[in-house]
Amino acid sequence: MKQKKQSLLLGAHMSIAGGLQKAIERGESIGCTCIQIFTKSNKQWAAKKLTEEDINNFKNAAKNSTIIKSIVAHAGYLINIGSPNELVNKKSVESLMAELLRCEMLNIPYLILHPGAHLYSSESDCINLIAKNLNLILSENPGNTTILLENTAGQGSNIGYTFEQLKKIYEKVIDKKRVNFCLDTCHAFAAGYDFSTPKEYQQMWIHFDETLGLENLKAIHINDSKFGLGLQKDRHANIGEGKIDLEAFRLLFNDERFFDVPKILETPKEEGLKEDIKNMNTIKNLLSSSTRKKLIVF
Repeated sequence: MKQKKQSLLLGAHMSIAGGLQKAIERGESIGCTCIQIFTKSNKQWAAKKLTEEDINNFKNAAKNSTIIKSIVAHAGYLINIGSPNELVNKKSVESLMAELLRCEMLNIPYLILHPGAHLYSSESDCINLIAKNLNLILSENPGNTTILLENTAGQGSNIGYTFEQLKKIYEKVIDKKRVNFCLDTCHAFAAGYDFSTPKEYQQMWIHFDETLGLENLKAIHINDSKFGLGLQKDRHANIGEGKIDLEAFRLLFNDERFFDVPKILETPKEEGLKEDIKNMNTIKNLLSSSTRKKLIVF
């Protein structure tokens, strides 16, 4: 029996300006099969309450889309559930709870979160606090949306730049079904994970699997890096224009293990969607003939 082909899961972060459903329309217009959104302003604590119209418009746009197969959300950048500052920590917990609820209302399955930064506390204290807050948030917000902890570049006092740090958080989480992971290629490279040759690529994923489990990887951020390997600088670049060898992306996009994982660009948007189209085309040109036979490529 001939196996049914699946879509190449590739897309980009889309603006919600003009309404949440506009992000879906923008994604569709450039051939995205998956998109990422903020459900609110990513630079403010407060969020405008979702109306029934907002929710219905978004759900209908998602349901009626013939191309977009997956939608994920990213939590706001102000959130730091590992902060030793009591006021910031309280606001972060409340904000993450609110964002989790918004995702539930919109039927968004994954909410991507930067774990947190320890600032003037210790890494171990921060890890314990992140896990404690995740347990609190999930216990008070039953539902289906899963929080995806994203690996970080190691910039400043950010936690999560090693797979081992993420594992320490995960081990302390009670409801493990609702905490999984998102890997960012720029962050991994900046943190010192080289995956630009077949050998190094396989070694990184073996390490990931042994530490966090490949089955727990639910999204991948596709970003090149403006800075070199291990410099711990979080600066994204267009694909093929940074320090990560194109071979790394070729290996990733031809790896059958990740065909079902949404792969989302967070590359610069100085020219808007034009750059997303350019980056998507660069990636599509890396697909082997064997991969193209197994995937539907829009």
